[in-house]
Amino acid sequence: MTAASFAVTDQCHAHLFRPGHYVVPEIRPQDYTKVTTGSLDSQALVKQPRLAPPVGRALRILVGLALMIYVTPVYFQVPVRVAVGSLLLVLGLIGVYSLIHIVVSRRIVAFGSCLGAVVAFGLLVTLYAAGASVLPILGRGKGQLAAVTFLGLSLVVAGVRAFPGCEVMAIPGLVFGKQTELACLIFSPLDRLERKLRSKHGA
Repeated sequence: MTAASFAVTDQCHAHLFRPGHYVVPEIRPQDYTKVTTGSLDSQALVKQPRLAPPVGRALRILVGLALMIYVTPVYFQVPVRVAVGSLLLVLGLIGVYSLIHIVVSRRIVAFGSCLGAVVAFGLLVTLYAAGASVLPILGRGKGQLAAVTFLGLSLVVAGVRAFPGCEVMAIPGLVFGKQTELACLIFSPLDRLERKLRSKHGA
């Protein structure tokens, strides 16, 4: 550091801290507004839930509609008690998955995204398998009919609402207005692939 620079520094200190004089940094309102707005926009982008991409949405809707078209005539072919029992099981599934939604959303039980998806989808598979038995509530086809109906409805809701997570949690997500953090064992990998391909084409 040269003598000239010391002299300039001394002059600056003398000017800034001269007795009787106070230097207040200038704050421009417009600059403050820009910074605040940018921070709020960043927070909004972070909090905005990721939606299912277009192809993933279309696949969910198509598969869901295919299941509904397949299963609807069955209700008119089976005995009334089987049809009514299946519909009651569908309502029961909505209640059970709503409970799972609350547990996951409030983090009452720590579930990983994939583990939670396995548990949620495993419940539906268990019900379908139990439908082939002779159990009074689940058996004689009622569990199978209810599982396929619930899955078809869930896929349609997930596609229409662009829910990217586990499809069996779509109806509780619609009821509570909040998506769960559970992944879908089939569509989540396809969604990631679609987003990756779209990002490459966009770049």
